[in-house]
Amino acid sequence: MLSLVEQEKEQKQLLRLCEKTPFGCKIAGVALAYGFDKGFSCFWVDKKSDTVFCQVDGLMIISGTVLHTEETKEFLRAVGPKAVLCAVRNAEALSLPVSDSGDVLKKQLKPGEEVLPDFSAVNIREIFGLLEEVGMVEEFEPFYLDLSHKLRHQAALALTEYSGSALSGCALVSSISREAAILSALAVAPACRRQRIGSRLVQRTERCLPGKTLYVFREKEKNREFYKELGYSKADTWVYSEG
Repeated sequence: MLSLVEQEKEQKQLLRLCEKTPFGCKIAGVALAYGFDKGFSCFWVDKKSDTVFCQVDGLMIISGTVLHTEETKEFLRAVGPKAVLCAVRNAEALSLPVSDSGDVLKKQLKPGEEVLPDFSAVNIREIFGLLEEVGMVEEFEPFYLDLSHKLRHQAALALTEYSGSALSGCALVSSISREAAILSALAVAPACRRQRIGSRLVQRTERCLPGKTLYVFREKEKNREFYKELGYSKADTWVYSEG
């Protein structure tokens, strides 16, 4: 039975369950950065299957394995998300149309001492400009508000590399939980490619997150060999369902 997460005990249970999957890490990233009391996000738990649901800005994220398909379908119809992000097994069980899909990659990072970057030096406008140039973002204001908030609350990482005074590459970690994190964006300026900038940024990111599992939601047919060479392996398949 699905129940809305409201009490502190339920919130702690949700965060524990979220450590089990990459989708849970995304959910935990929202909860830890913004809390459980914001109007743009809601959280539910199916206590019979330990499945976690989070709707944020119209996107429903599902973590775990859906066992009660008819009940979940009815729940989704009632809540009415604009889109759903989940593992392929859940998309198939719920008969969700596939708008996009790809591999979830993971790497268990070695324990060690954290090497955190200087957040005060991060230029979010420059990062947005590079991501926009390579087609990874569209609107500046929501990007800026989200990243700046998460950086202030140590719920995200932003690493950069420069060629002279020009930004040549960036890596963003948008979700960080106690045991895991998600590398959500990696970009290198077109004129600076083939210089191992991307590899260096991933390795710097890993040093910031010792002992955690680092996930990547890889786009279909993109960067397969790049991440394989860096030691990442397939953990799951993600599905994005719209409409």
